Amino acid sequence: MLELHAGKYRVSIVNDPTHAVGSTDNVYSYDHVYHLDDARAEYAVTSRHAVRVFNGDELIASCILLAGGGASGINEHSAIIHDESCVIAVGPFMASLVLPSLKLKWATQTDDATCFGVYDSPSNGCLFSHGELLIARVTYDGTIVWQSGGADIFTNGFQLDENVVRVVDFYDRQYVLDAETGRERAA
Repeated sequence: MLELHAGKYRVSIVNDPTHAVGSTDNVYSYDHVYHLDDARAEYAVTSRHAVRVFNGDELIASCILLAGGGASGINEHSAIIHDESCVIAVGPFMASLVLPSLKLKWATQTDDATCFGVYDSPSNGCLFSHGELLIARVTYDGTIVWQSGGADIFTNGFQLDENVVRVVDFYDRQYVLDAETGRERAA
């Protein structure tokens, strides 16, 4: 579970792995159900992230985000609050939800497999996606500026500095990517 705060609102994000679209046996129901890719078949969904917005103890809105691709879990970097939105990683996507209504503002596939985290970079005026296969620079309106891959999957570290993104792949190879261009720099 991840909890974020946006002014008077508390945003709660959890996995709901048993949610089946259209089932009357679901433990929870949601105001909105968003399929982020074209895999509308329930068997193709590998990530199910529930988002709820509260004002105090009062539930204001709820949604579930569904995506295929590599399954993503919830961790401390799964979502951020930016302006009036919650930007969240779900499967291979980043999605932006308007607060407090949780209306889907945009969804962009930022990786070919799964997105591990979302990072805000105010100094660069953008977001960064830490994907399994790709690191991506994304505008605040969901447009991909650049994507950069490596020799192996990016599972061993991600660090955002002012002008560079530092990532480490499965074999501990370190990459230093220019934040503006995505090109690899000397370490």
